[in-house]
Amino acid sequence: MNDLPLPFICVEGSSGMGKSQLAFTLQGSRPWFYWHAARVTDASQAMYNNFKLISEAFRKVVEMDDPVVKPMEDILNFQSGIYQTVDLWTCGFISCLLKYSKHQSAQMIHLEQKIEFHVEMRTAQDVYNEVKKMKEENGKQLPFFILDEMTPNARTSSVAAFQRNIFRTCGLVVIVMGTDSKISNLVTQATGSSTGKHM
Repeated sequence: MNDLPLPFICVEGSSGMGKSQLAFTLQGSRPWFYWHAARVTDASQAMYNNFKLISEAFRKVVEMDDPVVKPMEDILNFQSGIYQTVDLWTCGFISCLLKYSKHQSAQMIHLEQKIEFHVEMRTAQDVYNEVKKMKEENGKQLPFFILDEMTPNARTSSVAAFQRNIFRTCGLVVIVMGTDSKISNLVTQATGSSTGKHM
């Protein structure tokens, strides 16, 4: 895992500027997953409700890993045990999505029907090994992941950082989207020193 963490892509802009629409109209050679990083409620835009199941599933596994109770410096440090040796539900969920993506074409993977995944805890190293294996398989394109409406604040900044970093430590491309005022802290976290923290 010496080539990690991967950089992440941030798309920031005011509400109504078309960030989400951009995610729906991407063209390329890879499949991708899209979901709402925050809770989808009845008050959410109608299009977000189309992704409620996968959004809720991701939120649930993150809550089970409970990054809120972990030291922020460990959440931001790629070399901490959280990302090196700890079995995580979030990694197990990502592993399931990787397996599912193998049978999908190069477009947004939209889970239109309720799909049952058997999620088991995995380490980031386990998922990284799966990623390397997929790269070695002929014709297998790795999916990337778009997390829309990232809303880090004083209470949930560790959750947002964890959501962002878990993909990077697994060797997967992640794009985070959010409004200017809410996503700026998430970008600032990634401009730390070369010691491995704030990555």
